[in-house]
Amino acid sequence: MPPIILSAVFCFILFNGCTSTAENIKTSYDPDYKVLDRGNLDVIVKSRACALIAVDAVSGAKRNAEFHLRSVIGDQNHRREFKEVKRYIEGQRICVEMSASALPPI
Repeated sequence: MPPIILSAVFCFILFNGCTSTAENIKTSYDPDYKVLDRGNLDVIVKSRACALIAVDAVSGAKRNAEFHLRSVIGDQNHRREFKEVKRYIEGQRICVEMSASALPPI
């Protein structure tokens, strides 16, 4: 009987130990974003993403900004310009704020 109890306690510790670090590993996107809309294609969107690796945070912030920019502009023909606004560390993760601007097509 004691080996069963010992294995149950070991499994409990193993499963609970793994779940808390999973939140730190995955990339998280901030659902809030800021929009500066002056009409037509003169739109700037700022958004944020956090990840354990800086490259993942930058690509996540770009995807998030592009998604929100597309939701504001719709299906108008445009090109995009990205600019990193701010980079900082929050806990163990790196957070990046990205600005996406809509420009007229070439």
